[in-house]
Amino acid sequence: MSNINKHLARTLEQQHKRSVRGLFLKIEELNNACTQLRKRLEPNVDLTLYKQAIDYVNQFVSHTSILNLKFITNTQNLEVAVLHTLFLSYILERESTHSFAYENRLLQGYLHEIFTLNDHAKTLFINHKEKMLTFIQEDKST
Repeated sequence: MSNINKHLARTLEQQHKRSVRGLFLKIEELNNACTQLRKRLEPNVDLTLYKQAIDYVNQFVSHTSILNLKFITNTQNLEVAVLHTLFLSYILERESTHSFAYENRLLQGYLHEIFTLNDHAKTLFINHKEKMLTFIQEDKST
């Protein structure tokens, strides 16, 4: 009986490791997709106008910038993926909607995928959005 329990425990542990690894790979895939979307926007958007948003997001990115994501600790981090989509949504909200309709649809798809990964992701997005807007407002007033 104990051999069956050990085997079951080992099987469940391996299954859990695969699902966690899959989650991190999905987060990395979404971060890479957001990077590609940002690179698609860059020729048509003046990123210097979004310096405060970049500064806010960079507070949560380790050892690099949202504009140059490196390191597995960033690319496979759910909070960084949420902030990446928040940054892109901030840009797209302030740019002409007609010229970026396709990019906006892509971003909405990425947001939907992130929100389905984790119950906490949507709350994280909303909280960071409020904090980022406050951060930008305070930075503009100083």
